[in-house]
Amino acid sequence: MTITFNVVSQTAQFDVLERRLREGDFSALEEVGKYFDSKVSLIEYLGYHVIASDESLVSKRLVLENTLFLDSEIQIDTSTTSANFESFLNNNKDRIKYSSLAGAFLITDFYQRATKYRVLELTNNRWSELNVKRTQLLNLEWVSANRIDSLVQSKNPEALLKIASFFLRNRYRFNDYDYHRAEEAIDLIQLLTKSRIAVPNQTGKLSYHLDKEYYNESRINLLIFFANNYKDYTWNDSTNTFKNENIENTPLVEEEKLFELLSQKNDSLALSSFIDLTTANPDKVIELSNQYMVADVSTNYILPTFEFKFLKQLVQLTDYSRRHDVNYIGSENLRSQIELLKTKLTFKQRKELEDKLINSLTLDDITAFEYWSLIYQKSWSLTYSAGRILDRFYSKNWNALINDPKHINLYLFKSRLFDDLGIIGYCNNYLVKFRGSNQKTLAILNNIQSTNDKINKQIQKALIIANKPTIFKPKEKKSWRGNMPVEILDFDESYSQILINKQDDTKLENDVIFLLSQIKFDQIGKALKAIEYAPIAPYKKFSFLSKDFGFSYIGNFGTDHVRNNFLANYEKLDELNLHKFYLMKAGFRFTNIDDSLDYNQIYDILKYDIADAFVGGGGSTKDNGVYSIIKILELTFGTTLGYPEKLCSSNNMYACNSRGRAREWMNYLKTNNHATAIPDEPVSFAYD
Repeated sequence: MTITFNVVSQTAQFDVLERRLREGDFSALEEVGKYFDSKVSLIEYLGYHVIASDESLVSKRLVLENTLFLDSEIQIDTSTTSANFESFLNNNKDRIKYSSLAGAFLITDFYQRATKYRVLELTNNRWSELNVKRTQLLNLEWVSANRIDSLVQSKNPEALLKIASFFLRNRYRFNDYDYHRAEEAIDLIQLLTKSRIAVPNQTGKLSYHLDKEYYNESRINLLIFFANNYKDYTWNDSTNTFKNENIENTPLVEEEKLFELLSQKNDSLALSSFIDLTTANPDKVIELSNQYMVADVSTNYILPTFEFKFLKQLVQLTDYSRRHDVNYIGSENLRSQIELLKTKLTFKQRKELEDKLINSLTLDDITAFEYWSLIYQKSWSLTYSAGRILDRFYSKNWNALINDPKHINLYLFKSRLFDDLGIIGYCNNYLVKFRGSNQKTLAILNNIQSTNDKINKQIQKALIIANKPTIFKPKEKKSWRGNMPVEILDFDESYSQILINKQDDTKLENDVIFLLSQIKFDQIGKALKAIEYAPIAPYKKFSFLSKDFGFSYIGNFGTDHVRNNFLANYEKLDELNLHKFYLMKAGFRFTNIDDSLDYNQIYDILKYDIADAFVGGGGSTKDNGVYSIIKILELTFGTTLGYPEKLCSSNNMYACNSRGRAREWMNYLKTNNHATAIPDEPVSFAYD
């Protein structure tokens, strides 16, 4: 598929000149140079982009797109005048020729130029993948149009030169480029040579992904390579490929083989290759990660979102761990628990497993938990559990960590690696735990002696954060359009009007969801009964119960038994006791033996249980039942601390969470001496 951008200017002369240049008309080269000094304004359209330009810029771009002169012959830039270019053309008129190989004017032929190169063997998987496409590649329209298929059939190595020529002629120009043909050309070269050819790109570094290169230098260098070497290729009947006996294919190192496997459709193969790379040679993995990242190579979806950034950090983590006797693999039991966190658990089951890990993990095996959580970053259920587990774990074990040189150094090192993952989540917040540190912690940081540059830089950052006090600041704006409902006086009447005014299913859905987002707690029962058979997807229809009222932890309201049980409990319990009932059922411990509220335990829940993902997770926040805790406090003390009655008015709203309310209630419980046994722990990863 050709991607063509429509280019419109206030005159048509440049369109005509461009066509003539592409046809090899030397006089067009002379004519276009006359515009080099012109500052007449032009408007160009590149797709949806409106570009202000002038005749000088357009004419020079046309020359650059249609010539391949060496820098030693002429350099076209903003300082080049019409007279400069005219003089160049006059002085070199007999030497300038149009190259059909390149679709451009030049002086020095490609066989007279030199380039660095590296020819690598293909992996068995890549070779098999290409052979499956052999017939398809050799029957492409452009392959036939350039007689490449005939040349291959006659075993003529000129076919390789023709493919490289097409690859260069298909280069990006302002209004024309076909991404797919570039990939096809490189696939065909690899198929016919059973090799991957790397040549320098615009930075001078060897590029191993030529079809991904935006600039033309690598295309030019590939044509230079074949212009100088294609005649030495001979046909090998056993492999159906061309072989150059004068050029020895460089065997792939193990890391190069593994990187190719990251793009395999087989999930297990791609993931196992990724895991193997995390423990491979760090320098080689970082080098290849940079190559693949720049080339924007697509990989299997099962891998982390930014797979090459993750590899760069993980390979440094495993290397550091091996050199400092850190267990990053973990026990079989730990790995099985991580696998369980990846599965679909009930809220209570997940909370119990998370709490078990928080209490059983040690400083010696926490790195293994982090390592596997990063490997399986695409599992949102795991990464949100990991966020809560790691936040609580590090606070719980903070004193032991900062007093152990091995573990505080490791923590500082990880804080840098995780921040460099380039993804949202608690992974960026490790240094936050130092906020408001005491003098002892400051002294420990100042006395760390490390030869690791990453650790030393993190120490300086940690010291800045450690000297910032933890000060409570009330939220200035507590109400906004996302959590301020309009009053619905009669739900049944409002719902009836929606049904009467129904125009189509889309309008019905929008109107019903809006109505549901506006109701108060005492209207939930009527709403559930009224919308039972409304033709709206359950995940939309019942979302107001979790988004607006915080019941996100009691099950799937789309299932009849969850909904019916909720309705039965709703009708027999008041608001306070309904929240208490479901929290207790979910495994929360927030009361004393006499059923009075345990404010110390509640403080702990408010601090840690509203969780972000450890890595990624889409940026949302898991309430984990905290809003129900807050409602209990609001109903007990008779105040919402200035917040609206509801968490949200959920009509297409996704930004509501109860973290601000939780912080205000933490301060309330502390300053009013309700929570009197708060552990001396660092702040949460979520501290702002």
